[in-house]
Amino acid sequence: MTTRTHVVLVHGLGSSAKVWQDFSALLEGDPDLSDRIEVRTFSYDSPRTRLRPDRRIARIDDIADRLGTWLSTNCADGAPIVLASHSQGGLVVQRFLARTLRRANGRQLAHIKHIIMFACPNNGSNFALSLRKLLIFWRHPQERELRPLASRPVLEAQQTVLEKVVAADEASDTKCPIPISAYGGETDNVVPPHTAVNPYAGGVIRGDHFSIVKPPDRNAESYAALKRVLLDPNVTHPQPPPAAPPASLAQHLVPTPRHPAGSTDDEAPFSVTLPLADGQLYGEERRRIVSSILSAGPGVHVLAGPGGSGKSRLALETATRAVAEGRDVWWVRVNQLSACMRQVARDLHIPDSQADEAWKGNGSQSDLVWRFLNQATRPWLLVFDNADDTQRLGPRGGSVKEATGWLRPPQGPQGLVLVTSRIRDRDVWGNWSEVHGVPLLNETDGASLLMDRAGPGAGTTETARLLSRQLGGLPLALRTAGKYIRSVRESGVKLGTADIKDFASYRQAWARRSASPAGTRGADTEESLGLEKIVDEVYGISLGLLERRGLSQAAPLLKAFACLNIAPIPYRRLLEGPAVTESSLWTEFPLARRRDVIMGLHDLGLIELDQRRDVLSLHPVVHGILRDDQDVKRRRSDYYALDVRMLLDAVRDHDPDYPDAWPVWAVVTTHAMEVARSVLRPDGPTRDRSVVTSAVELTRLTCRYLLVAGHLGPARELLLPIIENCASYGFHEGDREILGLRHEKGRIFLEVGDLAAAEKELRQVVNRRREIFADRHHDTLASRHKLARAILEQGDHRAPEAEEILRSVVHDEKWVRGEEHADTMVVRHTLARAILAQRRAFEAEPHLREILAIRLREWLPGTPETLHVRETLASCLLEQEKVEEAVLLIDEARRDAEQPENSHPVMRLRYCGAYALLLQGRVPEATEALTSLLADQRQVLGDAHPEVRLTRDLLGRVHKSL
Repeated sequence: MTTRTHVVLVHGLGSSAKVWQDFSALLEGDPDLSDRIEVRTFSYDSPRTRLRPDRRIARIDDIADRLGTWLSTNCADGAPIVLASHSQGGLVVQRFLARTLRRANGRQLAHIKHIIMFACPNNGSNFALSLRKLLIFWRHPQERELRPLASRPVLEAQQTVLEKVVAADEASDTKCPIPISAYGGETDNVVPPHTAVNPYAGGVIRGDHFSIVKPPDRNAESYAALKRVLLDPNVTHPQPPPAAPPASLAQHLVPTPRHPAGSTDDEAPFSVTLPLADGQLYGEERRRIVSSILSAGPGVHVLAGPGGSGKSRLALETATRAVAEGRDVWWVRVNQLSACMRQVARDLHIPDSQADEAWKGNGSQSDLVWRFLNQATRPWLLVFDNADDTQRLGPRGGSVKEATGWLRPPQGPQGLVLVTSRIRDRDVWGNWSEVHGVPLLNETDGASLLMDRAGPGAGTTETARLLSRQLGGLPLALRTAGKYIRSVRESGVKLGTADIKDFASYRQAWARRSASPAGTRGADTEESLGLEKIVDEVYGISLGLLERRGLSQAAPLLKAFACLNIAPIPYRRLLEGPAVTESSLWTEFPLARRRDVIMGLHDLGLIELDQRRDVLSLHPVVHGILRDDQDVKRRRSDYYALDVRMLLDAVRDHDPDYPDAWPVWAVVTTHAMEVARSVLRPDGPTRDRSVVTSAVELTRLTCRYLLVAGHLGPARELLLPIIENCASYGFHEGDREILGLRHEKGRIFLEVGDLAAAEKELRQVVNRRREIFADRHHDTLASRHKLARAILEQGDHRAPEAEEILRSVVHDEKWVRGEEHADTMVVRHTLARAILAQRRAFEAEPHLREILAIRLREWLPGTPETLHVRETLASCLLEQEKVEEAVLLIDEARRDAEQPENSHPVMRLRYCGAYALLLQGRVPEATEALTSLLADQRQVLGDAHPEVRLTRDLLGRVHKSL
């Protein structure tokens, strides 16, 4: 009997297995597939809310782990598996893959032959805004992890999948090749197609977010995509997974190093014996690299990675095993290259007469030694440790890849060469060298290293994992932290102001250190944490190498990046503006040199590039240490001046009010908030008026984006302390710069429904702006308009007062800007709303139709203001009982909306639509719509908001009528 392929369907957030009913029925009834497949659905707990206090809503990590358990139980017959996911289900699948690989269980994935994802929110910066369309309750733990400002776990899992699954060439404990296809719906407004497809293979197909997994028949494009996978011979007749390799010989043999016990790195300059191993080698992937090098045959292997990543420890493990296998091994310290190679010459029994002549300059030292190496009859391993200056291994005046210097490929069958270096660029080493990137430790291996170094009583395995994650799996940082904790515990002496005694307290101290603004570590964060060695080892040597290459700008640029947030940095946008050219941190920094610096930092492992998204990331240890750099402390003003101006360059010509600018703001906002808070504080880094003024403007623009994106809480948290403390950085609340912030403060009060506070704040701003600018200045006009809005929103009884102000503002806007300017159109709309509030719908309607016609001609139909105009016109039509026309208008507007379902503009449209349902007599549908709307409004706006009260009152009246 033919083994059937398991087709496992995984649903999305707030959904259930029912979403796959149409797909399942078509698959099971397909004559081409029915005898080939067995359709199963993996269902998990994802309610919209949980009212029982004794139960919680599962997190994505929990669901991913349960998927692994479910597959091992329900698909344990060894048959091929195809996973198909919808929406968040794709993130669950990716997290399952990543967590399985991090536990070194990659071979367990070998039966999964294909993964196909529909409408998966892959974009770690932007997707959560759209995903919230599916949610009712804002505090849902699955949703919270997916927000743009908290998407790191999503991006980490995605990176692991791309590197260890998509790019994998064979199955092992830490990788497993599985084809992944991703499809987006062409009309999907929840997860836009580009977000659903990137960074995987796939494409855009017909359907929206929901219909994409509800094919009407077998001709549907989504069905055809899955069917192609299921008919693929590689899926139905796969090759058997490779057998696990035998355990490492190093686990069974006692190594016999060639050096006497007690020798150290400080031996005589000509010593070529092995250094002492400092503990065991951690990490399955690292052990696999050792095995692959020793089994590869003659050749040159380069272990490349940043400082502190454990290159030398990996080389030492290789050398120790080589000794145990009977090889002659030489350990050459490249900073003692000539003396060490002279000792190699002695060990090779090169006649002293020949060696002396070569070392006197009467012949080539390297040619002489390599002639004898290639003639050796015993197997040998030559290690060049810390070859960061590659020219030392090349010919005089030439490149190492010419293979005529100290580093060259062995010509005989016995030779093996191993190099450790920070240089990852394969072009540097030549195509005759195999470059192995040295991987950082995963959480489990990092925890083992920490627990080994810290000793008993330092904490649980789980707290060690958390600290390992916080330190980014960097072996040097983990060893340092473990030793530091042990020294404090064994000595009983408190070494600083922080009482560090275990993994948890070390984590807290590191978090305090990293959270402090760059260059401001105070008394409560003065604990060294034992990091003095790391400062030089991780980045000092590497930056010195770049400076010797003529890239002196690398060090200050990296420190400027460290003053930003730890989130991915949009380096291209930051570096292409004039701020870089004008910075006092360097004398010149042309565009071509900027590219060289970025690539140099990447080659040395100081940054990781994602060139697809034009972002880079700093390792958390590099980020944390550089924020305390002495140069940053001395020149805080210069570093923050550069950051402020680079961020302003990045968003120049990207008005946060318009959706086409939101992708830019999505990657800039976390950094803008970090820098604004650091500069605009009592102990800020600079009193340079131009820098502080620029930081205030950056704050204002960032707040505008947060408001339009619906992030009212972060907007308030950013803005209010900066206004309150304005005197501490040289401003008064009546200064024009601070009035710009206070205007946004009034907008926040408006959005949250604190209308009295909004009116008070905006009236003060209007009065002060009149004193500074006069009535017709664009800033004064903006505040006059918002003041009128604050009055209008307080109830129909104040509509006449608002109308009077608005007519005056419309008159002045037309005079200053013209009839169809964006600001004029906004004020004209508010005036129409004031007229409508006074039951003059017949008068408001022609104004609204004219406004909408202009907006649709000049702006995209889904912009927030255009949606608002359409909602007002629909309300006007409903007021006149033109219900059918209003419904058509509302439906069209909701289709055009680019915001999530719980955004303010869309929620207003939803209220209008529910009201229209009532007028049509469709009471059950209206009740359901109002109930759903009320839940969203409460989560986003709060119970006290006027619109929440309006919806609640209407729903109450409906219930009473029933």
